[in-house]
Amino acid sequence: MDLLASESSSSSRILTARHVSAEIRHPEVNNAVNTTSALLCHSYSVLPDFGSYYTALNTYALVTWICGFFVLAALCILYGVTLRSALKHWPKTKVNLAVVLAVYPIVAAAGLLTLIVPRARILSEAIAQETVMVAMYHLYFMIIAECGGPDQLISRSSGSLMETRVLPCCCWPCCLLPRPQVQKKCLTRLRYLILQMPIVQALIYIIVLVLWAEDVELYRNNFILIQPFIAVSILSGIWGMMICIRAAEAIGTRPRARFLALQLVLLIVKLQYGIAKALPELFQFSCIVALNPSVFVHMIQNMIMMAEMLLLSLWAWRLYSVQPEKSTEKVPQVVIAVLEDSLHSIDLKKDIEKSYKNERI
Repeated sequence: MDLLASESSSSSRILTARHVSAEIRHPEVNNAVNTTSALLCHSYSVLPDFGSYYTALNTYALVTWICGFFVLAALCILYGVTLRSALKHWPKTKVNLAVVLAVYPIVAAAGLLTLIVPRARILSEAIAQETVMVAMYHLYFMIIAECGGPDQLISRSSGSLMETRVLPCCCWPCCLLPRPQVQKKCLTRLRYLILQMPIVQALIYIIVLVLWAEDVELYRNNFILIQPFIAVSILSGIWGMMICIRAAEAIGTRPRARFLALQLVLLIVKLQYGIAKALPELFQFSCIVALNPSVFVHMIQNMIMMAEMLLLSLWAWRLYSVQPEKSTEKVPQVVIAVLEDSLHSIDLKKDIEKSYKNERI
């Protein structure tokens, strides 16, 4: 490179590039504040501590937290109102009902925790997802109880076949799946299939939290390897829930809307968290504040999630505060079948009494 030489009074020589003037003094940029701001803004692998996070947001942090507390308080009040109304229609499944309805305030509380402490993001995600998995298992018991219990479900199904070709196993080669009769052992297998979701997800997130605590980069590099196990566990559990819902609908109940209200929470927790993780890596965001762009994206995602939990909780209030719906097309068939069986048993009893009298004569 062509360099200019300039001599000073002490005969020392300073070599500078042609496009840089030796007489201009540039401001120092290696001070602590600028270095910290650049690190927080541009490093995608560093999450700020609470002090740096609060300093960067300042007044916006207080406004966000206050709004989050108001939303959480509204969800807790709505939970109490919904539970009180729903207990009139589901008196035999009080614990199951309380767990299912508690999903919305718990998931919102996990989002608020991340809004306050960004480094608690993985813990909040684990809490939110595990809550949904446990609620799925309790919803299964509510559906069975709505059918009158396992024995009533089996007797009212009258030897019909279970529909196994449902989402997410409705396409080839899943169309080759056998369709067993509605029996007690099949219902037990469905229960175990749904039960594995909270157990497997809890074990996986324990591993994830250990990797996160050991090294953030270790977690980021190995999380993709854990995703197939998470997907298989969730999809198999959802498949079991869909089979159970089809069996319940076949005898006249309608639990699909309540399952959808819970399934949407799972989609929000998994899909939105995944999108929030992928966006900072796929796109180069400008630094709005002195924060890691991934932290800013997750902050917006958690605010949206809390608003969605409030809307879903309102829908759950509409669903659970009324008497469970039943299909008018299926119930009369069951009543007629029971009536025919009763008449048949009465006729059979009369025939036995008549034959007994004839034998005595």
